[in-house]
Amino acid sequence: MTQPMTRATGLFVLLAAAACASAQVTLSTVQGGVATPTGQLYNFSSVALGSVADVDFRLTNTGPAPVYLTYLNVGGATPSPYFSVVCALSPDLCGGTPPSPETGTILINPTLTLDFTVQFQALQLGSPSATMTITAGNTLSVFLTGTAVQGLTVLQNGAALASQQPISFPSVQVGSSQTIALMLANQTNELLAVPTVVPPPAGGSFTVAGSALSATSVPAGSSTELDVIFTPAAAGLQKATLTIGLNSYTLRGTGLAAPPADFPMPSIQVNLATPASAQQGTLSVSLAEASAASGPGTVTLIFQSAVEGVSGDPTVTFANGTNSATFTVAQGAFSGQFAGAPSVSFGTGTTAGTLVFTVTLGSNPPQTTNVTIPVAVIGIDAAVAARNVECDPALIYCTTTNVQLQINGWDNTRSASQLVFSFFNSSGAAIQPSPITVSAATAFEQYFAGSDMAGVFGLYALFPVTGDADVVVAAQVQITNSAGTVQSASITF
Repeated sequence: MTQPMTRATGLFVLLAAAACASAQVTLSTVQGGVATPTGQLYNFSSVALGSVADVDFRLTNTGPAPVYLTYLNVGGATPSPYFSVVCALSPDLCGGTPPSPETGTILINPTLTLDFTVQFQALQLGSPSATMTITAGNTLSVFLTGTAVQGLTVLQNGAALASQQPISFPSVQVGSSQTIALMLANQTNELLAVPTVVPPPAGGSFTVAGSALSATSVPAGSSTELDVIFTPAAAGLQKATLTIGLNSYTLRGTGLAAPPADFPMPSIQVNLATPASAQQGTLSVSLAEASAASGPGTVTLIFQSAVEGVSGDPTVTFANGTNSATFTVAQGAFSGQFAGAPSVSFGTGTTAGTLVFTVTLGSNPPQTTNVTIPVAVIGIDAAVAARNVECDPALIYCTTTNVQLQINGWDNTRSASQLVFSFFNSSGAAIQPSPITVSAATAFEQYFAGSDMAGVFGLYALFPVTGDADVVVAAQVQITNSAGTVQSASITF
């Protein structure tokens, strides 16, 4: 019994050893989907200075059992600045840290593969080397080498540009472009890769284009073009940096402000039925001839008060509530358009003075049109009468029987002084003590001084009545200012 057990145990050990020995991982390079076995040496060949060369490697598990990738390193304890694992094509490694006994392992099942990429950076002339070590069941060592040769020469107008040398553009008008063509020339006897081109930041005044952005290599004695385009977005000096491989170049250019468009001379047409306060008018802009350009123009409205001590009138505005209106002129047009309409409306306010309209368009000198608003007697917009209204009992004239007049109007001289009230019965006869004269100059002066409504006012007049207030059926009011006296129409109760 002991002897068969011994044989079985020995057989098991031999089989395990055989399985371990058959776990074989091979290394190949992959190009165009074709795998080529790799020996103990891999040469990246010649790479242009400042360029990089990527090679895809493939680990294949040719054995019957799974194996683990436990170590993948280039350069040993001191990483090589020239050779590095930049990305494994397997999702397990791509973008991650190459595995090691400390960071974990990756499974490779029988007959399956694991791809990764090694990059050679040609940082300086010469032939650097490094050892790549892979442990996946068995250990593979590959000696990596490559040669950095003179790269493509950057030419401007046939002259070579040194790194950090500025590339200067002539002054360019804002909205226009200027292009400088650079040639990446292969002045060697070998095929050279096109180095990485890092363009200026997006959204700036400099952009790049040309065949160099899509070319991967340049044959000996040939060149590829890189166009640098300057399109200034604003006036003034503009700068940016262009990087080609290991070399950087400062881009410089000056933007020039675009000249104003050439427009015909504009003129203002004011449509105002009566040049008076409290009116609405319209304004349009016409051109001396058909416009050869398209663009915006502006009309401003400034009010110059004729009333002493009054500097302006906040109610003198365009329809938008401001003192400025924008219009547009289309190419071939004979007039401007205000928000799609041929004219814009404005208010004359409630103060005597002058409306000053000024139009500006392109490089034309400003054109001005004035409208004079003369002084006027007080304007009465509305008059309302009521009987027996509630009032403040503390007021000496507050009684339960009364009549009240409400007068809304405007005084463009701000000089209202005297009020005369008359009341009438149903026969049209005046009711004593009509007419009632009131001196209101001080009250109006105080009101206008604190008002932001220009010459607009609202007047409430309460009169106590002895007897029957229903006897009062109509009233009239006269208001006097520096321009004269106005009398209201009959105000009925």
